Amino acid sequence: MDLLRIYYRIFIISSLIIFFSSLNSCYKPDQTIAIIRVLDNNTNDPIENISVRLFFDNSNGANIPLYDVVKNTLNNGTARFDFSDGYKDGQGGFAVLDIEVDGVFMGVINIVEMTTTEKIIYIQ
Repeated sequence: MDLLRIYYRIFIISSLIIFFSSLNSCYKPDQTIAIIRVLDNNTNDPIENISVRLFFDNSNGANIPLYDVVKNTLNNGTARFDFSDGYKDGQGGFAVLDIEVDGVFMGVINIVEMTTTEKIIYIQ
């Protein structure tokens, strides 16, 4: 009877260990996305097929930008940038990038890790 009780306890303990270790292995970080929406200043209509550039120039003298991506807006006026590969687990914050629309500086966007960050740009 004591042997059966020992096997029962070993089974319960090993089952709990396997259960809790499998919970840890299923962790997947959420995507880090930036969406820029370009709208007409007068009509609030989305502007299609306009160039949007997100970039960060390293200020320590190197001419190589850390981030420099360009996309054109879709018919709903949005350009979607996926920075999930650039995010490292445990990193605090992600990036503040400059925004250019058709070569004109339009401000900055603070991209928050593991979320979707949206910014609306109005142009004439």
